[in-house]
Amino acid sequence: MEAQWKGKRVLVLGAARSGIAAATYLVGLGAIVTMNTGSEPSTEERTKVEQLGITSVFGSHPLDLLDDTDVIVKNPGIPYHIPLLQAAMDRGIPIYTEVELAYMETDAAFVAITGSNGKTTTTTLVHELLKGGDRPVHVAGNIGFPAIEVATRAKPDDLIVIELSSFQLMGVETFHPKAAALLNLSEAHLDYHGDFDSYADAKANLFRNMTSSDRIVVKGADEEVMKRVPDALHASTFGYDAGDASVRDGWITLHGDNIIRVSELALGGAHNVENVLAALLLVEPFNIPREHVERVLRTFGGVAHRTENVGRVLGRRVYNDSKATNNVATEAALAGFDAPIVWLCGGLERGADLSSLVPAMSRVKAVVAYGETAERFKTLGESQGVPAFAVETLEEAVPLAFEQSAEEDVILLSPACASWDQYKTFEERGAHFVDLVCSIEEASR
Repeated sequence: MEAQWKGKRVLVLGAARSGIAAATYLVGLGAIVTMNTGSEPSTEERTKVEQLGITSVFGSHPLDLLDDTDVIVKNPGIPYHIPLLQAAMDRGIPIYTEVELAYMETDAAFVAITGSNGKTTTTTLVHELLKGGDRPVHVAGNIGFPAIEVATRAKPDDLIVIELSSFQLMGVETFHPKAAALLNLSEAHLDYHGDFDSYADAKANLFRNMTSSDRIVVKGADEEVMKRVPDALHASTFGYDAGDASVRDGWITLHGDNIIRVSELALGGAHNVENVLAALLLVEPFNIPREHVERVLRTFGGVAHRTENVGRVLGRRVYNDSKATNNVATEAALAGFDAPIVWLCGGLERGADLSSLVPAMSRVKAVVAYGETAERFKTLGESQGVPAFAVETLEEAVPLAFEQSAEEDVILLSPACASWDQYKTFEERGAHFVDLVCSIEEASR
């Protein structure tokens, strides 16, 4: 690998964590690196770049940078339509993302997950399941360390579980995972890709180098996903109602064999059941002991703020889905429970049409709304004939949700709105919700 990069003139676009990791790696191999960003980096990022002793150009993308460039390694979030990258493509300059760089560095096997929804939960679950095997396992990408950092320390027999975005997958050429899942496809990032087909095709780059000896996992009922499975390859399918992994008579099944009852899963929501099904197919080739699989499925409560199982409080099942910042995410969460739901919602007013939420509200027994959109969600609840309340803050909403619920009910924070009316991030909002729930539990002791 050192010989491949020594003396190469590499332009690294983007000074965020992955860009700095890529630059650090390339400098260590003797490449001549230039760092370029279209905006001014943070003080911390600027300091790290200066410590590398490389040329840096901040604030714009001058085209003359290409005169001294053999290869570009770009941050996935930088769109290909900027003039610098368009000119690079016209000149035939290779453009990689950090994922391609990581794959070229290591002989470890990759287990890769992409999709419009469920990537983070499935990636984290797969990582936990693979820990029960006899091969060291790492997690990389959007939810772990930058892929190149993981790749440089992974040994040939190791496994690397990686969550991949469409942005990252546009920049792969030789990347070849041993197991990979395309979970689902719905419209997203069209401002970046231009149209749905371009977005979906970027996701499908995941399969471009895979062979019949690899494990390909897809949702069989998703027509757009199935269109993008290469004709020469066999895919293992999952789905709540049908597939190689599916639900039958209340059981999670794998090739018809019962694994665990759905009611025993720590994860909540029908969409998370499908994430479990996909994860089981992904890890199957690695011969994970059955007892470890069952233990993880009974204890893995999900990723923070993504239909996260907070636990039972006063007999209620409490879930934190603060990551649900739009209707689509909240529809999935609401549709995922069989028990009555007290739904906490609201946040930043963006003028979204709330009517699409109605079909998912069949199990909602009360709506407790807060923030800028509180009155609109209250009206929505009332239109469906359920008790609905509008308050200003989560501090008021959480106790009210407990008042409106009974034992065995679900209390679900799934805002369907961004957090910025009262919180800096959805993580801050979710953490506050969990704190408020814990304070109610402590007060009841």
